[in-house]
Amino acid sequence: MTENTDIFNSREYAVSRRAYTLECMFEYFVSLLVADAFIAKLLKYFGASDALCGVVSSFISLSFLFQIFSVLVMGRIRNTKKTAVIFHTAAQFLFSCLYLIPFLPFDNGVRRAVFIICILLAYFGNYFVTSLIYKWGNSFVDPHKRASFSSAKEMVSLFSGMFVSIGLGFAIDKLDESGDVTKGFLLSSVCMFIFCAGDLICLLCVKKERKEEKIQKPPKLSEIMKNTLGNRNYVHTVVLKCLWWGAMYTTVGFLGTYKQEELFYTLGQIQIINIAGVACRFAVSKLFGRFSDKHGFIRGIQLALTVAAVSFAANIFTAPDTRWLIIVFVILYNVSQAGTWQNMINITYAYVDVKYFVQAAALKDCIAGVFGFLCALGSGRLLSLIQNNGNSIFGITVYAQQAQSAVSLLFVTAALIYAEITLSHKKTMLQ
Repeated sequence: MTENTDIFNSREYAVSRRAYTLECMFEYFVSLLVADAFIAKLLKYFGASDALCGVVSSFISLSFLFQIFSVLVMGRIRNTKKTAVIFHTAAQFLFSCLYLIPFLPFDNGVRRAVFIICILLAYFGNYFVTSLIYKWGNSFVDPHKRASFSSAKEMVSLFSGMFVSIGLGFAIDKLDESGDVTKGFLLSSVCMFIFCAGDLICLLCVKKERKEEKIQKPPKLSEIMKNTLGNRNYVHTVVLKCLWWGAMYTTVGFLGTYKQEELFYTLGQIQIINIAGVACRFAVSKLFGRFSDKHGFIRGIQLALTVAAVSFAANIFTAPDTRWLIIVFVILYNVSQAGTWQNMINITYAYVDVKYFVQAAALKDCIAGVFGFLCALGSGRLLSLIQNNGNSIFGITVYAQQAQSAVSLLFVTAALIYAEITLSHKKTMLQ
């Protein structure tokens, strides 16, 4: 243990941790511009419906299906760094091209098709190596401080991301006043290319994976299945993530258009609200990390899910006359993310041998991603039904996003109960 501690305290490990932290920051900047109001604005320019905007915004969950390829080929990869750099960089630059689609000399129908193809290809390249990069970056982190490192890394992304989102939000609003919204799209694309370049430089600065963790012999598929889906505790973590992602993708992807059209917020105002949420997440991130290191990942998840339940409960009552409640939702939802996002990944270390981490993480994201996307499709259908009925249910005025939030609340409640029954008292591993 002393030798390992000396390794983790070495300069080259410290440099790799910093480079990995900054890489996550640049990746986060790109993700901000392919989510929520930014991507909804682009889709609306193509003439997409509210339901389609919500479903496309939820493509991220379906894209985790691509991680199934990780299970099949990761055991044969000899150069982690080279593979990660190639696929991740290609994906990030492809994301940057999304905002150039409005300049293509085609009608909106063709543009929508090109957009969907490009975003799916970008997500494929990104999530094909997500688990690989996560394991590679965390191989330089002391296992006793993994949750704390994750929270600190997240804080860097959140803090810097606040300036990016508010700056671009108001800049795009200002450009829109000129009457040509494509200027805002061009600015978004240029910024994303800069972020992608920074992402690439940071990946190149991370040293190759630890020598003792280099792959010697690829595990057989049967061996992988036995140590993942054949592991009852691991399966419990998969079900838990499915319930949480069901809650997220039933509602969150559909709020981008809701904020702009029904609640009448401008893009700049939306970014101020988002920043308030991110600032609160930033403030509690370290606390969640320490709490999870001390009491375990599952307790951290349960605490976060409790906050999420309150956020969706508040959103049930969010309507044009009570539009301020969307601020309550955004703040509480972001706070909950401080305890769910990293812990849902780190909990894999607690129940699965690190030798199978990449495959286990990929399988979990794949299964939860498909479930989340199916929930988004069903939620999109619910939205269309309510809107076609004049935003009413049984004669009572109800907006679709309010009904979606009620369903999400049920998912979160189920996740809390499931976590307590299946995982709260299980023994964990330290790896």
